[in-house]
Formats: sequence, C-alpha cells, structure tokens
Amino acid sequence: MGLVYVLMNTEPSQMESVLKEIKEIKGVVEAYMVYGTYDICAKVGAEKPQELKGIVQKIRSKNNVLNTLTLMVVQ
Repeated sequence: MGLVYVLMNTEPSQMESVLKEIKEIKGVVEAYMVYGTYDICAKVGAEKPQELKGIVQKIRSKNNVLNTLTLMVVQ
C-alpha cells in the first residue's frame, strides 16, 4: 500500500470548504485543519503507489488550494 501526507495552504476564508471537499476525494483517509505553516493536512492511501499521483493531482487542482507539500511515507 502507498501512503502520502499532503500539506496544503488555502485561501484563509475557504479552509473549511476546502477541507470538506478534500475529505470527499476517494483515497483520502483522514484530513484535518492544522495551525502552523500549512492550513490542512491530509493522509492519502492507495493500494498501488502509482495511484497516489492521481489523488494528489485532484487535491492540488481544487479551487482555493494555493500550494501543497507532499510527503511520501517510505517505511
């Protein structure tokens, strides 16, 4: 199983609506609003690691997602 964490910056007034949209994406296991440099942290899992690319692209293409940082779990 492939696993990544995606950290996101959003338009400040849109954090809650972005979080709701992110949670609806198939493959998003968990997602939370967080304090600090990033606004949202999502845990993304897929049976095949190559499926992760498509899921991350869906997250990145959401309106009001300004930028992302993807952390691939290796162990």
